[in-house]
Order: sequence, then C-alpha cells, then structure tokens
Amino acid sequence: MVNKNDKSVFHNEKTLLKYGNATINVRLWKSEEFLITKYIPKQSKILDIGCGSGRTTFWLYEKGWNNITGADISSSMIKQCNDINNILNYSINFLVEDATNLNFKNNEFDFVFFSFNGWPGIPSNFGRIKALKEIYRVLKPGGIFIFTAHERDEQKYLQNYKKNIEHCKEFKFEIFGDYIFKNEENACDFMHLYSTNEIKDIIKQNTNFKVIEIVNRDKQFNENQHVLDFSDNTNFWILKK
Repeated sequence: MVNKNDKSVFHNEKTLLKYGNATINVRLWKSEEFLITKYIPKQSKILDIGCGSGRTTFWLYEKGWNNITGADISSSMIKQCNDINNILNYSINFLVEDATNLNFKNNEFDFVFFSFNGWPGIPSNFGRIKALKEIYRVLKPGGIFIFTAHERDEQKYLQNYKKNIEHCKEFKFEIFGDYIFKNEENACDFMHLYSTNEIKDIIKQNTNFKVIEIVNRDKQFNENQHVLDFSDNTNFWILKK
C-alpha cells in the first residue's frame, strides 16, 4: 500500500544528492545548535524525525548528544544515512518511520526534533494533526519538541498558490495555506504555510503542549552562506509536554 505521506520528491536522485551534500557541508545551523544546547541536556534520549540524510543526526551525535535515533519516512534517505553511518562507524539507529504512526512506546523520548520544515511538509491536514499527537505521545512528561515552519506571507501566497496545482497531481489542495510547488530540482513538493496564530490554535486544540518560545532564525542568528543557500528563513517553535 502506498503511503501518501511518503512524497516522491524524497526519492528523487537530485533531492537525495542535495540532502547528502547538506550532511557534509551545511551541518547543524548555528540556530539549531544554540536552541538544542539551551533546552536539551547531552544525556537526553532523542528522536530526530524527518532526518533526511542525517544532516542534524550525525552532527548532534558528534557534539555529544549520543543517545539519538534518526527517523525518516523515505527509505531512500534512510539508506543514505546507514551508508554514512557505516563509513563513520557510529552507533546511531536509523529507522524508516511515518510521523503520523510512530513505532515507539508512550513517554519514550526526552526530546523530539523535526527540522527544516518537515512537519508543515506533511501533505494533509489530518496527517499534520496526527503527527503532532504522535510526537506528544512518545515524549516523556516535561519533554521538549522543536520544529520549524515558514510563516505565511499572505500577499505572496495569494499570488502563487495556484501556479502548480495542475502540474503536480501527486498533491491535492485541501485548505487555505496549502502550497504545491516545484522545488530547485524541478520536482513537485508540498508545504502548508501557516500563520503564527494558526499554529498556536492547532497545537492547543489537539495536544496539551505548551509553547515555550518562537524564534525567527534570520532575525536572531547570523547563519553562514551554506545554510542560507540550503534554506529560506524559518521560525523555530519550542514546545513542552
């Protein structure tokens, strides 16, 4: 059975190359390292979900967060992670996992990290809500969840959201904020663009997470050019169970 959350772009050769290069060249962003250092002790049990080719996983491991599991819905990405893991001879466990249906026990992790707009990239409203509930379930009481999400620019969104709907049949436009687009590799992709209040509402209505902090990356951090080339500006959301 095809998993609708496993987007074909995650198996695209150019996308795999981009994420593989990011593991080597982009590494942890200054903002990511600062926030994780601020909130997450080194001995914490960590789930790095939507890990891609391991950009965040490997570098967290190298910086001392050794009790870490990397997970991604893309078997192609996880194969790439395992290949790198074997070369480096690290003891990181990489798993194919769907954020909407995690194969972990209740209250298992101290920290869940969903980097690089992975959560808004889940291509259905139901799926995004289910993922929030699943992440809440697997976190220990007092555990921290950090994710990133672009904030919707209303004018820009209204000008562009219809452009690729006819060309990208893999995705359906469900609700206002859905954005179907061609990425840098000319592959179809999906992102839901939220307002800040919409994210606050979806968190409040579906979980008991408390919003601790919202951090705009480019306003508060001077990232290097590799990071700026890899990712547009985004907001970090720090939540506590």
